[in-house]
Amino acid sequence: MTTATGAGQWRVDFDAEVVFSNGGSLRTEGFRLDIPGDDIDDAELGELLVRHLGLLMVGGTTISRKELIREPHKGSRNTGAADGAPVRRTVDLTGPGTRLDRPAGAPEGIEGLVDLPVVLVRLAGTDEPVADRLALAPFEPAGHAVVVHTGRPDGPFLTPDAVALLAGRGAALVATDSVERDGPASKALAEAGIPVLTGLTGLTDLPATGVRLHAVPHPAGHGDGDGDGARVYGVAE
Repeated sequence: MTTATGAGQWRVDFDAEVVFSNGGSLRTEGFRLDIPGDDIDDAELGELLVRHLGLLMVGGTTISRKELIREPHKGSRNTGAADGAPVRRTVDLTGPGTRLDRPAGAPEGIEGLVDLPVVLVRLAGTDEPVADRLALAPFEPAGHAVVVHTGRPDGPFLTPDAVALLAGRGAALVATDSVERDGPASKALAEAGIPVLTGLTGLTDLPATGVRLHAVPHPAGHGDGDGDGARVYGVAE
């Protein structure tokens, strides 16, 4: 079965059982993984699940349900979905409402805003597209631009405990397609000394891995008086 909810990339939604050779088993329901092509057989999917979870001493896998879904990759680990010859491309993420908020005392110019490796937290399509600590748990945000793709312009994008995690682990910057700039998350990020980019566009086209973010503030006089404007783009290789 296939479902089209996006373009260009494919994922699989499936139920599975993993049996271990030393006893015990693991069952999944509605588990989703990125896949490298547009189809995958049950044996390959079983191997993909084992690699993704890093399971040892696996005796066998059984796939009881499988649905192919066309939607952007989320960055599933060890799936080979990003394999192939690297192709450098630039994705413009600038929208009419893109704004940069820097904490008090932050350096001027582009320092700390360019050539940042990206952690992409893709939540578009979920019931509550707000990143909490568990959504961030798989990632290492130190020195990274943490990009939260909510899929909707209004509403929060981070929970307070997620902000605390990012501050504690040394995130360099937070970026999102949400335009919320005066909510609790934005205020907490400012207090933590973390710059915030809001109102990004084009995040659906941003690859899940291998991206570096660049944000160039507009020269003086090019903003609208409500935060600094910025030209933002991602470079993928």
